[in-house]
Amino acid sequence: MKNWPEISGIISDLDGVTYRGDDPIPSAVKAFQAWNVAGLPYAFVTNNSTKTAREFSEKLNGFGIPTTPDRIVTTCAVAAMRVKELLPAGARVMVIGASALSDAVVAQGFELADSDVSAVVAGLDRHFTYEKLAKAQAALMSGAIFIGTNPDHMLPHGTGFEPGAGSILKAIETASGVPPIIIGKPQPDLVTMALDLLGTPARTTFMVGDQVMTDIAAGHAAGLPTILVRTGVQESGPFSVEPDFDIDDLGAIPVPAKTTLGVLNG
Repeated sequence: MKNWPEISGIISDLDGVTYRGDDPIPSAVKAFQAWNVAGLPYAFVTNNSTKTAREFSEKLNGFGIPTTPDRIVTTCAVAAMRVKELLPAGARVMVIGASALSDAVVAQGFELADSDVSAVVAGLDRHFTYEKLAKAQAALMSGAIFIGTNPDHMLPHGTGFEPGAGSILKAIETASGVPPIIIGKPQPDLVTMALDLLGTPARTTFMVGDQVMTDIAAGHAAGLPTILVRTGVQESGPFSVEPDFDIDDLGAIPVPAKTTLGVLNG
């Protein structure tokens, strides 16, 4: 194991790092509580588009991990912002995903529709159907823009896994022949936004995640050192990128000397 360098901030994934499905990871809860007491600033980035930042904040606080909505960057918000960059206000948009994603698109001034649309925005949809697939296919083959929240094929859930948004994106891409514009990790956008929120130096702010090809790749793309934690998805290599540190759980990361910079509670 390498000696740990200075750590001035933490940007962390959620699924597989802080919890698995609805179950908290005890070592992660203890680590974030200790970092909060020490004043180590941290923020969260998630490819999961099924909840708002406030809902994620409530979930984390319920597990005992102190945070606030403004410390959480979601693909819902960023995907809707990307649509706003590409389309005029009031454009018709098809959303395949949870209500959090639909609400984010509406909040940016777009009309939800399932025909004659200018864009298809897709994320994790636990009610995905053949009918939705057919409508997305028709829209994309007619020239609509295809935006996907993230390419994760699976998500940690309890003691096992469930299909991720990437499996839905792949089905739509296969049906239409149109690849999606990916918003979440491994693209660096979420990490870069979280770094701006923290205001800490990139060279001493660590990206923590359980998946090499999304979390670690995004950290590297954003210019951050990275830590792979083995509490979530277990991928098989070899990989085109490698983490700077590879640990069993977050308890392996040292707690810095106490400051007041990042304390949220207590």
